[in-house]
Amino acid sequence: MVRTMEQTLTLEQPLTSGALETDGADEAGGPHARWHLSGFPNYRHALPVDEISASKITEKEFLDNYVNRNRPCVLKGAVRHWPAFTRWRQIDYLTSRTANQKVEIASYPGPELIAWAEPKLKKTLLDDVAATHREMPLHDFLNEVPRQGDYFVLPACPIEPGSPMAQLEADIGGYRFLPSPKRALLYTPYRAFIYRDSYTDWHFHSTDETLMTQVVGDKEVLILPPDNASWQALLPVIRENGYLFDVDTHKFPQFGQLQPIRAIVEEGDALYIPVFWWHAVQSLGAEFGITVASTFMTPLHINGDLRFPAMRKLFGTYIRTRHAPLLLAMVAYSLGYRMVQRFLSVLESPRRV
Repeated sequence: MVRTMEQTLTLEQPLTSGALETDGADEAGGPHARWHLSGFPNYRHALPVDEISASKITEKEFLDNYVNRNRPCVLKGAVRHWPAFTRWRQIDYLTSRTANQKVEIASYPGPELIAWAEPKLKKTLLDDVAATHREMPLHDFLNEVPRQGDYFVLPACPIEPGSPMAQLEADIGGYRFLPSPKRALLYTPYRAFIYRDSYTDWHFHSTDETLMTQVVGDKEVLILPPDNASWQALLPVIRENGYLFDVDTHKFPQFGQLQPIRAIVEEGDALYIPVFWWHAVQSLGAEFGITVASTFMTPLHINGDLRFPAMRKLFGTYIRTRHAPLLLAMVAYSLGYRMVQRFLSVLESPRRV
């Protein structure tokens, strides 16, 4: 059964599926076919994500219909008004506005959840990361990245005072549908990803909302809802493999039953990725690209919702620590919020005759 978008938002609803499929792997081709998104199970039957014109949605509509409902969407043309949208295509401009400090560069996609892997596997994964990451001066990287070649990525460089990209913040013009976002708890407000032929393996954010914004280049994103089906299918693979691409669906049959949601994020667009939603990201085309991840605070009724498997894991991990009072307050607030919403929905429903 293929879930509709509304069904993916119902945490209690289990996923059932037909035959196992890895229906795009044979078409991916190229040196990096192992991690090509088209090799993900049921790729051909991926559901579309909501697409909205950024100029036609109000802040209230965005918050009420998406953020407060923990629901992803693509906001078309979200940042075409940014000065960065035109200026950042020029390498000379980027080098003139950045400090030539050393930054960490990746030449292969790393596993995102090493801490959850089996103990014997962790060392291998950490060795993989060490072997495929190196430091180099930022300007050397910027001059190299537009050239033809394989995976070459500067991941998650903060755009804030003291960072080599501090001056670039002046080119970021905000979002008209979210003019005054609340500051994120964990992440800096803006992080830049500069890349060639990039891929980011499956992961989720445990707090803070994300607007994955394409300033230069296009990306494809597969998304999975934060429900029990995704959790039960992905965690065994993480523990045993570390990576979540090129997975043997005969060994992990639940993985083969997953039904992804697919988004194409074009230049100038932003993909809203709610907290707890699993996602994997791949660049489109051979040219260099730049993504800005903008983050803002997650609503408390979402962060404290124990219906999310990720929240249950966090609760179990930190309930015996000094963070216990905060966790309990979050959970109580979330429960109270849902009770009030249900009460209000009853009041607003038409009376039966």
